[in-house]
Amino acid sequence: MNNGIMAASFGTTYKEARELSLGTIEKELCSRFPGFAFYNAYTSSIVKKRIQENEGVFIPDVLQALQKMYEDGIENVYIQPTHIIPGEEYNKISGMAGKYKDKFNIIKVSAPLLNSCNDFEAVADILACYYKFGSTAGDRAVVLMGHGSGHNANKCYSQFQDVLIHKGFTDVFVSTVEGTPAFDDLLNELSKYTYKDITLIPFMVTAGDHAHNDMAGSSKNSWKSRLESLGYNISIVTHGIGEIKEIRDIYSAHLAQVINSSI
Repeated sequence: MNNGIMAASFGTTYKEARELSLGTIEKELCSRFPGFAFYNAYTSSIVKKRIQENEGVFIPDVLQALQKMYEDGIENVYIQPTHIIPGEEYNKISGMAGKYKDKFNIIKVSAPLLNSCNDFEAVADILACYYKFGSTAGDRAVVLMGHGSGHNANKCYSQFQDVLIHKGFTDVFVSTVEGTPAFDDLLNELSKYTYKDITLIPFMVTAGDHAHNDMAGSSKNSWKSRLESLGYNISIVTHGIGEIKEIRDIYSAHLAQVINSSI
């Protein structure tokens, strides 16, 4: 039987960030599962359109990729989303997969990055090691900018904050662009401490529009500008966590688990 895997992402128009994060994830999934045909897809129609207009590159959506897999004679389909939480975009992928359930022998959607207690613990340890949380003896705060969602899965951000605190990383604060904790919640928390220096880091797979504009942009409403107006010294990280090998390894492990469970 013919087996195929699909990496399904929201996507980003930032080419370099896309290649360093999503592109690397896709290459590693392809190399780690050599007996599987490989496909990719983006869920954002706007991102897909802009990439095609600006770069002349067509990237299918999940339904288009599934149709191609069907036409190519793939019988067993395994989809690995590159999302952080099982929110709206993740559910969109699952819904599209459901429309093709009768066309394949097996079609399964793997887990996003934060899916279990072990995932929360592992991601906290990986980021702590990579970004050296707690290394400045309380002189610096670290802010992780998540995307956020109106979906119930938005609670993952607060849960991740709890894990960080439990591990002793009390200098790290999680906030979101479109969910909770919101930026005003972050400001309230920071006001309880005497930090002067703050490092802003995207808690996103790719450092795209939110990272470059909402977080690090020059407008007066960006997180950087608002924090600077309050007297904080700001440093910026503009790399998505998908660029960290150990984070990519979690996605590969999730996919392997789904594949092995169907054998």
